[in-house]
Amino acid sequence: MNSAFGTVAKATLATLLLTTLTACNEPPPAPGAAPPDPMTDTATLAEERLAPGEYTWTTADGNTMPYEVAGEGDATVLLVHCWMCNRTFWAEQIPVLSARYRTIAVDLPGHGEATAQREAWHVADFGEDVAGLIQELDLDNVVLVGHSMGGPVSLRAAALSGERVRGVVAVDTLHDAEYEFPAEMIDQMLTAFEADFSGTCSGFVKGMFPEEGVQELADEVSAKGCRQERAHVGAALMKDFGEIDMETWFHEAGVPIRAINAATPFPTRIEANRKYADFDAVLMEGVGHYPHMTRPDEFNPLLLEAIEGLL
Repeated sequence: MNSAFGTVAKATLATLLLTTLTACNEPPPAPGAAPPDPMTDTATLAEERLAPGEYTWTTADGNTMPYEVAGEGDATVLLVHCWMCNRTFWAEQIPVLSARYRTIAVDLPGHGEATAQREAWHVADFGEDVAGLIQELDLDNVVLVGHSMGGPVSLRAAALSGERVRGVVAVDTLHDAEYEFPAEMIDQMLTAFEADFSGTCSGFVKGMFPEEGVQELADEVSAKGCRQERAHVGAALMKDFGEIDMETWFHEAGVPIRAINAATPFPTRIEANRKYADFDAVLMEGVGHYPHMTRPDEFNPLLLEAIEGLL
């Protein structure tokens, strides 16, 4: 487990011991006593599952979705990873964020340690998963931080969560609400995936690390994400990217969107995006698609500034 949660185990153990001892010392309910209030039980359960630690939540369609909690506070930062990524990719952000906010990192179904029992794979469904977790944990004052695919996932989660979400921070994503993926490009990628998913995915991922001195990190990201057993998930989502109505998703999110994007190779069309949402962006020079991993010292202050502005 990454160092961001290295201190969690002691806190979790202490909480478990305290809960057990308290339960052992409580007297049995008096005869004829009123049954527990289900609403109170639900609130208590949500509170217990927000203590620093590791948990698993079950989605509406039965997938198990691991999530980890660090820090505490009235506001929650919920970290949503990219295509074929997982929650450990936020290791450099969690210690910084959890010093100020409750911080939650999730594995979406089909990714990381989550299960992959889903008949069809759509980015919009991940938005429902994240919104369901927000509802289950009774979270308010939430800022969603989404990297790459996590950006549109966060837009859908915000649209479904209403006033619970204060805003979205996009990490090298949501560059252009009006962009349409060329069908031939997606078809070529799907054909390559069918022939060799792991190899094609690995080349694709490593090509998004143009910085010098990050080969080891690129290899790690590739190894964790380009697993042959998840080929069906990766291919289905790649196909779904071409079906997203991003203009509508920007608009229906209903919250401010702040992006921290690489300056190249994809331009961030700030004015175009503002036709559909309250949008602004900061551009980082000389970084690839994973700026939070390759340049955390530069990225983290920008992330904190964006979150503070939204709150």
